[in-house]
Amino acid sequence: MKSKVLLFNLPPAGGNLYPVSLGYIAASLTKHSIETAIAEIDEITPRTGQSIANFVIDFKPCVVGFSVYQANIKLAVQLAKLIKMIDPFIYVVIGGPQATFMPAGALSQMPSVDAIVRGEGEVIMPALVKALERKSSLSRVKGIAFKKGGKIFETSLERLTTELNHFPSPYKAGSFDLAQKKVAVMLTSRGCYFNCAFCYTPRAFNRTIRAHSPARVLDDMGICVKQGISKFFFADPSFTFDKKRVEKIMRGIIAKKWKINIWCETRADLIDEKLLALMARAGVSHVAYGLESSDEAVNNAINKTQDLARFEKIVKVTQSLGIETEVFTLYGLPGQTLDSAVRTVDLLKRLGIKITGNSAGQQLMLFFGTDITDDPEKYGIRVLKNKRRPLYLSAGHNFRTGSMGLQDIAAIAKRYAREGKHSAANLRSHKPAGLV
Repeated sequence: MKSKVLLFNLPPAGGNLYPVSLGYIAASLTKHSIETAIAEIDEITPRTGQSIANFVIDFKPCVVGFSVYQANIKLAVQLAKLIKMIDPFIYVVIGGPQATFMPAGALSQMPSVDAIVRGEGEVIMPALVKALERKSSLSRVKGIAFKKGGKIFETSLERLTTELNHFPSPYKAGSFDLAQKKVAVMLTSRGCYFNCAFCYTPRAFNRTIRAHSPARVLDDMGICVKQGISKFFFADPSFTFDKKRVEKIMRGIIAKKWKINIWCETRADLIDEKLLALMARAGVSHVAYGLESSDEAVNNAINKTQDLARFEKIVKVTQSLGIETEVFTLYGLPGQTLDSAVRTVDLLKRLGIKITGNSAGQQLMLFFGTDITDDPEKYGIRVLKNKRRPLYLSAGHNFRTGSMGLQDIAAIAKRYAREGKHSAANLRSHKPAGLV
């Protein structure tokens, strides 16, 4: 019997967006003749457990995988227990951002999870499934931590695939039912050159960026357009890191005369007026910029190089072209005071940014794989001791800085909320604005 793999996309992910990362893994598994299905759970209801159980019983997977984040890892652990109750021989795997730098010892506190996948699942998952099929030693599978005989073992990391185009397209492979969603997610590049201390992305991809060719991007978009999709969410950390590449994509869209809307994210120092004008012509309707703080000293403390004068100029140019502008900001940062955080909110107001959705500000979270988490004292952060926190959870909000207390955090959160009520847009938080 051939192996079957079931991949779960858990809330709070989901909604109108395809789980594109799982789609890539599913496409790669399919390429290796491994039958794969993606199960999306948009919300948890009293009937969710029974629905999952029925699906697992009907599909009969040999391997179940969960894509996990800090926000849903507890749910994944609970569902892993359910999977094992249905069939204790199903091999349960977790991967994704939360798992990449999770300590291997966390497996001891997740009794129903068999392995952690670290790195690109497109390569690791097929190798793991084939090893399980052959009943060969898992120690030969790179990029995993696994249990055996009551002990935990960890293998060496798998190298990143040099050519991103080698990964099969989830859209061409039919990983998604395009009729079920309104927005197509494009992951056209991976990685980041920069070194922001709060972000895990640079380390996860060895501070490199690999990208699909413009032709590959346009091919994938074309499949979606033919299926009636006209809204696209580009999930790249810094979409315009290569201006010439973006220019080719935009000119390709214009040449094809597609009537589409695009949301993307980038940095103000990776874009210019000429490229923005071309992007507007091609259908880019929303651009999100990472600012974090308007306080230069705070940004410097977290290695966020930022020319604030250029940032303001680029925002104004973006707005003048009719492109809705969003700005990512954080509070609770090292060295940040309440007054400093308020000045950031005031800058957004002065620039005419709608303080809602992605622009509503977020409290700093300490995630696995970030410089701040690895050495909090260096950044003036004191992680609060919590003996009850399991090893599979990072510190999250469970810390204090020397310059903002709990009351200050609550005050700036209320300030964002108050200003958000005055914003004209009624957008959902953590969703690509205007595309839902």
